[in-house]
Amino acid sequence: MKDSAARFVSPLQVGRPRGARLLEAHSPKLGRRVRLFDHLAFAQWIRLEVDPGVQTFCERPARVDRRPDSCLIDFWVQRPGGQAMLLLESRFDLPVPDVDGVAVEVVPLAELAAARIWISNWSRMLPVINAARTLLPKSLSKSILGRVREPESLARVERDLAVGDPVIVRGAIFELLRTGRLRAPSLHHQHLDLHLMIEPVP
Repeated sequence: MKDSAARFVSPLQVGRPRGARLLEAHSPKLGRRVRLFDHLAFAQWIRLEVDPGVQTFCERPARVDRRPDSCLIDFWVQRPGGQAMLLLESRFDLPVPDVDGVAVEVVPLAELAAARIWISNWSRMLPVINAARTLLPKSLSKSILGRVREPESLARVERDLAVGDPVIVRGAIFELLRTGRLRAPSLHHQHLDLHLMIEPVP
């Protein structure tokens, strides 16, 4: 569906379920706030936000069927290869082949559990990106990319490119990681610290 990207730009307007938490965050990828109602959806949002292969997404784009009280789809996602509706495992018991002509992918809870360190690290990094986003000099990202020609520690790059507030350099580095212009494989299995090794993209 060619117009899907235009159609799923904002979530369905629904009230917070009784007893549910309200989790809000700014999405750099969408340029707006997202509102989520449980930690599973929040964890999946982080994965979408920091996946360079995800072009855009929308939380709660639709319901699994036309009943007004039916289960909400967690996310609509657009990737270069196509689009999908994401439904977190255990949300709905029956198979859902598609919604509005878009295939539904079930996200296993075991997959979220396996990515817990990655998710935890990015839950700390995204606020830094958001705090620094309006303060970044246009030349800083280019300087960082020119500086990181081989694996370097976060601390060393910050020190060498210090421009006053270290949060600015750190925010720029994290944004380059988020958008796939740098990489840091250890974020998948080691907790974030100043020894984080940052690498150029092959």
